[in-house]
Amino acid sequence: MNDIADAAGVSHGTVYTYFGSKEAILGGVIDELLVELQDDLRTSSRDPMARIEEANRRYLSAYRQNARLLQVVEQAAVTDPDLGKRLDEFRRRYHRRVSAALRRLQDDGRVDQQLPADVTATALCAMVEGFSRYWHEPLSDDINRTLTRLWLNALGLAAAA
Repeated sequence: MNDIADAAGVSHGTVYTYFGSKEAILGGVIDELLVELQDDLRTSSRDPMARIEEANRRYLSAYRQNARLLQVVEQAAVTDPDLGKRLDEFRRRYHRRVSAALRRLQDDGRVDQQLPADVTATALCAMVEGFSRYWHEPLSDDINRTLTRLWLNALGLAAAA
């Protein structure tokens, strides 16, 4: 709290006027980060394959830019379940968007109807999130192409390309 007060140029007590605890400060930072991430993950393309490529590229970039803070959130969530709930709700919203997109592709006959959209969306999103968490080498277009190809193959869209 002292570091925050010093950086803000205010007294220690003033920080507590706005935030009751370190956890409250972290919660505010997390809320702001999740809004930024949600905006970063919006795609503009109408073509499903291009949307997947763009979403993967944006996710990899956003995760890389915020990796340290996301790691702190994950660690803090172990002792403060409210922080974990915020991150989980962000994931659920994103997965619901992807599930809805998959259902539209299924309705259009482009994705196998036998694939449960919610399970498929969660598995594919988790693949990209997990990759982002564990890949510490520089990002490249080849990496995004590989992850996108895995999505397309899993959905059966690669054969249509």
